[in-house]
Formats: sequence, C-alpha cells, structure tokens
Amino acid sequence: MSSPRALRGAPVVLLALTLSACGGASPAGREGARAPRAARGYVLISIDALRADALGLYGSERPTSPFLDRLAAERAVVFENAFSQIPSTLPSHLSMLTGLYPSEHGVFPPSDVLSAEIPTLPELFRAAGFRTFGHSEGGYVQGGFGFARGFEEWTDTPYGSDADIERTFRRGVDSLAKVAPDERFFLFLHTYSVHDPYEPPQKYRAAFWPGPPPAGAFEATGPNFADFNFHLRDAPVEAIPYYRALYDASVRYMDDVVAHFFAELERLGLADETVVVFTSDHGEEFLEHGRLVHTQPYPESLRIPLVVVLPDLARGRRVQTIAETIDFLPTLAELAGVEPPPALSGESLAGVLAGGDGRLAGRAFAQDKMLSFDIRTVLMPVGGKLHQLYSSRAVQERDGFWASREVILDARPPALEFRAVAFHEPRTLTVRVGARTIAELELGTDWRSFRVELPAGKKQTVSLRTPACASPAELGAGRDRRCLSFKLDGLELARLELYDLAADPFARRDLSTERADLVRTLVRELKKYPETQRARAASTELTDEQIRHLKALGYLQ
Repeated sequence: MSSPRALRGAPVVLLALTLSACGGASPAGREGARAPRAARGYVLISIDALRADALGLYGSERPTSPFLDRLAAERAVVFENAFSQIPSTLPSHLSMLTGLYPSEHGVFPPSDVLSAEIPTLPELFRAAGFRTFGHSEGGYVQGGFGFARGFEEWTDTPYGSDADIERTFRRGVDSLAKVAPDERFFLFLHTYSVHDPYEPPQKYRAAFWPGPPPAGAFEATGPNFADFNFHLRDAPVEAIPYYRALYDASVRYMDDVVAHFFAELERLGLADETVVVFTSDHGEEFLEHGRLVHTQPYPESLRIPLVVVLPDLARGRRVQTIAETIDFLPTLAELAGVEPPPALSGESLAGVLAGGDGRLAGRAFAQDKMLSFDIRTVLMPVGGKLHQLYSSRAVQERDGFWASREVILDARPPALEFRAVAFHEPRTLTVRVGARTIAELELGTDWRSFRVELPAGKKQTVSLRTPACASPAELGAGRDRRCLSFKLDGLELARLELYDLAADPFARRDLSTERADLVRTLVRELKKYPETQRARAASTELTDEQIRHLKALGYLQ
C-alpha cells in the first residue's frame, strides 16, 4: 500500500476553518458537527452504472480498483450506505443536481426536460462567482434535458466506446487549466465507461476474462440486455459470469483513468485546494432479481459508492450514515459557502465529513417507473439493522395488465377471482403459492373468468406464469417489442416485500409474511415519500441522432 505521502496530491477537503469565515450557509450539517471551511474548487465525478460492491473498498474480491482502494484507506471518508433515488440515468443525475426526489423534479425518460423554475447546483455555483465546467458522454446526460444550465463550458459528445472516458476526463483537466489563481471553480464529470455495452480495452478484458465468450452468450450491448429483460432472447447460465467479468474489467480501466486525473490535479497545483465527490447514479444487476443492467430498485441497483477525501485524517474513516443522491447539492453548497435553494428534500452531509457521528441513521427513498410497474421503496434502520421495504404496483390499462410470462402478487384467502386472455394463441397458466402449484388454467384468445381457491392463512405470494411469450412487433401486430403472454383483469397486482439487508445484503429472502409489524412500520414511513411535483417538466422532441445513441445504450427500444 502506498504511503500517506504518496496520496498527498489527491483532492482534499480542508477542515481548518468554518463556513462562517466565508459568509456561507449554516455552520452545521447533518449530525450537528461543524462543517469544513470552503475550499477553492469542487469536482463531482459520476461513473454511470457503478455499483458500490464492484470496488474493492466496498467488498469486491477482484482487483477492480487499486487506486480508489488506497485513496479510501488512507485519506477518505467512505459512506457505507449511500443510495440512488432511482436506477435511471436521467432522473438520478437531476436529483443529484437539484436536491429533489424524481417525483419532485418530475423528469423521466424518454423526453422530459427540467423546468426552468427549479435551480441546479451549477447555477448556484455560477451565481456565486464560480467558474463552472461540465463534461458528459451524452445519452440521458445531454444538455437539452437541463444539464447544460449554469455551466459556462459544457460538452456532451455522445458515447462511442469505453475509451471515451479518457476524452471526457482530459476535457475536465483542460477546463481546470483555464482557472486563474484567484478563481474558484466547480467541475462535473460523467462517463458511461462502466455502463453497457461492456467494451473495456483488450488488456483489461484479458485480465478478467482471458478466453473466448461462453457458447451461446450474446454480445454485451444495451439492446441485447433489453431484449433479455423483455424475454425476447435467452442467455446460458455461463454467460452471466462473463458479462460480470467484462463489467469488472471496465471498472478496472476506469480506476486507472481516475488515478491519472488525480495526478493531473496535482500537476496543476489544484489538488490541495479541491473537494472531489466520487459517486455513481445507480448500480447494475446481474440476475440478482432476474434481470440484467439496471431496471429494479433493489440493493444491487440502488447502493452506490460515495467517497470524499480528507487531508487531516491519519487513516481512512468509514461511516454508516445513510446518504442519498439528493444530499449532494446541499452538501456541496454548504462546503462552498453557497446559499442553497429553500425547501430541498436533500440534507447536507457536511457535518459527517467534519467528523460528526457516522452511526447508522437516517433513511433513503427510491422509486422506479420502468417495465410497467410503479415502485416505491424505503431503506431505513430498525433495531440497529438496515431494512428495505419494496412496494410495487402494476400500471394497468383500462381492461387489465399485459404480462410477460409471469406476474407475482400478494393475495389473501379465500380465492383469486379474475378474468384472463392469452396473447396470440392459447396458453397454460400455472398458479403457484410459493413453490407449490395449486392450479393450471387453460387460457384462450377470448376472455375467460376464473376462481382459484387459496390455501388458508394470511398473506401469500402468488405467481401466475406461462412458459413462453411472443412479441407483437415480431408477429407484425404493431411496434410493441414487449414479449406478451397473457392479460389479467380484476386483480390488484401489488406486492410488499421486506428485507433485512444486514443479514441479506442482496435482498433475496422476503420477510414480509414473518414480520408484519415491521412492514406496517415501514409502510407508514414510505407514505412520507414526497409525491408533489415542484414544477411541471417540459418535453423535447428527440432527434434521430439522439434516438440512435439512446438505443445504443439500451434506453430506447
């Protein structure tokens, strides 16, 4: 491991003075500790789709992040429990830059634009006299969605390959080289280098997967992963470790680029005057809950890295305090002595950075609106352990809900009563309670009514499944590329799931039937999730080029 002197050039948060000397915001952040003094520069680095446990400092057993691991161990505050508000690039990044939950800023794919009434972090910095620079790799972090606001210099050249990270970070260094000695600055860097398609440079790929792809593995691209999630293609079991190896190789490549960026800060003489927040917008899935990439707000998609480097620590410090992406704006505003907008949902973490009590406390909300389900979740400590309540509800059409192979719902005795119709051709619908099959129903292409008796007891997890599905687009029945199997009407397709993340960090064992008391507690907490949109989002017309790039990243079908 490198000596502390070897990392002395890393970006730092200076702790000697308080914000009162700068005429800034409140002198106390979360936990009530005194906030660090304002530094000269602030850098926010977002590595798109980087799950926390892909880094050694968060538990990876692979050599994915030697530089970041050393930095964290010797000179950093590492937040163990940092969470995204949504596993979706566009709304997640706008939550970072507005301090608002997605439901509050109201910007969702494919074409929403942030309202001019909602201020952003770069606008705050620029209004306070900072020079502001932002460089991204397009996709859903394009200027037209609201990201360019407040930046005197903004680029969003579309992603072409993992190697674009070098161009993006070089642009960041070039921007900082323009800053005069008496000027303060804010820099935002965003890269898709870890995001699909997983295409790390060959030397990194060979280090993590030296042989050929497994037989039957499809190419690791966004469109292919989307097809997998929509049941339009399959992958052999052996393919999943292969995809994960390519992903980890991309993480390793990113770590080298970030190390070079830190070295450039030292060369420019800015390292000892700069605060850097290293983080991500969301994680990545590898079949922990049946899907690939990032479509569901479970821990693998919500838990993100959050690392801040401090010069006055003899060694690294890890804190359990729950942090959310909405906390970034108030935290950076307080550190810089900039007045934040009123009534933010995010809270400043400056007090924790200054040495405040970092015990497990707080709570995080998240949501998702993908794949025909409206999902809300809360992560909160109860009894000293972190728990997650996951609440999902199908977004139904007037005459029901189209299913892709399977629907899972909560049900109570005595029976399920519903109507169903098969898509395209007759199908057998298997009804299970847990692992037990309780009925097999024959569905036709006309609506039929059914009643299925349920075993006696309390709430039960019921699955309705057919063995196959078909895409309307492939059948020439429209442009809908979903793989559909049957439609249900008359059922409330909703679920509540409960997980003890201390004992079960990947949320595999649902405790909702065993801990009904805890479910009730967290349901009450979940009802506090703010649903009111602060300002109406506008809409933009996507260009053909934008559509092409968004499809390449798997965002559009």
